[in-house]
Amino acid sequence: MAKFVVLTGSKLNSAINGFGKVVSTFSEREHQLAYSALNHVELHNDPKYLNALYAVTPVNYRKGLVSWSTAFGKVSFDKATSVFTYVKGKASKMDEAMEIAPANYERSAGKAKSEKEFDEVAYLEKVVSTLTEKGASPRILQAVKGALTLAKTPNVVVAPVKAEKPAKAKAVKAAPAAAPEQAEMDIAA
Repeated sequence: MAKFVVLTGSKLNSAINGFGKVVSTFSEREHQLAYSALNHVELHNDPKYLNALYAVTPVNYRKGLVSWSTAFGKVSFDKATSVFTYVKGKASKMDEAMEIAPANYERSAGKAKSEKEFDEVAYLEKVVSTLTEKGASPRILQAVKGALTLAKTPNVVVAPVKAEKPAKAKAVKAAPAAAPEQAEMDIAA
């Protein structure tokens, strides 16, 4: 069990204010240290500082550090030994690593994972199953099965046929209009 002095009154208030200042700079400082350690890997192919940072990082921030480091640096992480190792052929993304702190990376990556593409086939299979179980009308069941078949059919993208440019119409000079008297003579003849 932890042993510490219980704070009260103004001492508690001062401690909370001081803790707030520490917390507000934690993410920035962690980002600075993590980027510097990742840069060391980039320059020297050695993750020793990244491993040292992992060892002193609070447990609830370690997952973010691991995800961030493996996403942007030439490292992998062995969960069994809790050690980063250098990966020779892996490409690093140091510019992207500069843009987001490890503490914030997990949250942004989590959002991306939760916004997965909608799987129409899986959804329609569940609907067909539910309709079958509930005894839906055969007409509706057949329609949904048709939609399922359509969803399973690969999309065929037909490239638009490039229309040939129509040939320029040659200007045809119209014959001069005959005078009405001439037209009558032609008819009479």
